[in-house]
Amino acid sequence: MQAIKRFNQEGYITYYQSQEKVLIPAVYQEKKQELRGFWFSTVNNIDIPKMTSIAQYQEYLLGVIAKAKEYHFNTIIFQVRPTNDAWYQSKLNPWTSFISGEQGKDPGFDVFAWFVEQCRKNQLTVHAWMNPYRVCSLKLSDLKKTKEEYLNTLAPNNFARLHPELVIETVESKLILDPSSPKVRSFVADSAVEIAKNYDVKAIHMDDYFYPYEAIKDENEQAQFQASNFTSLGDYRRHQVNLLIKLMHEQLSKLPKKVEFGISPFGIYRTNTKWFKEPNESAWEQGSDNHFSCFNCYSGLFADIYLWMKEGWIDYVVPQNYFDFDYWKEDAKGHLYEVVKYADLAKWWSWAAQETKVKLYMGMGLYRYSKEGNWSNPEEIINQLKYNHTLKNNLGVVFFTYKNLVSEDIPALVRAKERLKQLWTKAAQEI
Repeated sequence: MQAIKRFNQEGYITYYQSQEKVLIPAVYQEKKQELRGFWFSTVNNIDIPKMTSIAQYQEYLLGVIAKAKEYHFNTIIFQVRPTNDAWYQSKLNPWTSFISGEQGKDPGFDVFAWFVEQCRKNQLTVHAWMNPYRVCSLKLSDLKKTKEEYLNTLAPNNFARLHPELVIETVESKLILDPSSPKVRSFVADSAVEIAKNYDVKAIHMDDYFYPYEAIKDENEQAQFQASNFTSLGDYRRHQVNLLIKLMHEQLSKLPKKVEFGISPFGIYRTNTKWFKEPNESAWEQGSDNHFSCFNCYSGLFADIYLWMKEGWIDYVVPQNYFDFDYWKEDAKGHLYEVVKYADLAKWWSWAAQETKVKLYMGMGLYRYSKEGNWSNPEEIINQLKYNHTLKNNLGVVFFTYKNLVSEDIPALVRAKERLKQLWTKAAQEI
């Protein structure tokens, strides 16, 4: 084992608020069995262009598979339901506009079914990634439309257009389905079951977007909260999301075939109580070691991921640990302070997986590479992969996102990908 030198600075990487050095193996030992995956992001055409012809689309998707094989990946997490729509033939959700530019327009073939079949032929496993609540990925203010005007541009069979009363707006003028609505929960769960029944997928996968990162403008929420038995709005909101996750688990468990249910939460669940000077909803005596000001999924997105793990409602977790080993900020007085560090979070999630017996795959931020700062170090993600191997409960990794595997515009990223090929020299069996 060896210590990690700080990038372009004196000294070595340490754990948060500690003198203890973070240690990694001197040599990466390639595993025969681990999940090696990447997210394939379709929202706003991040990882795939719009379709000009069936032949063009199929050629592009075959290129995605070829790239996965080139790097010895074994799993692709395909975003099939980005904005209350579908990349697959559905009776519940309209065809996505990210294929043709027009929501509800049949592209002429079942894109997801075709892709899953090609992956099967190439020994690749597919997870179907769905966003539960998002209706619109753009701001209404940018579109210069009201909520009603935007909903009327959606396909006639879009659940949000059919039920405008169940659509709420955020302070940034984005639209989501109301998480507190039983109709919404049933619809989202039914959408998941439809995919699981009709497609040969290993898992249904959800990301971090539950309640949105920004505040919501819901005129009815306060009255509903006051009529409930909850003493805090946070507990009320977490309960609404808990009901969805529990329902998803129950519905998927009834299927005749095993289809796993996985969640990819924001990287921080809750912060350890010892870092707070006064009581705080985000504080937990078993939380992670990071600065008290850090955003977290428990009180920021109202996603109680540890509860879902403990209750056995999910089969695996992919925390979005998109931080570097040495993340510092400067305060208003010009003093540097530690914020959150990759090793501390990875260690915490390994503990959570051990406690709950849920499979852990580390979500890693390939997209973070830049031309300056710690993410201009090609070895950053390589050292993270080495550190993962010190955690006995970590069963693999998932990179965000596919486009960064093919990007050539950042020298450090190009070099990091070359190094990745040196680590992954042969295929591994997914787990």
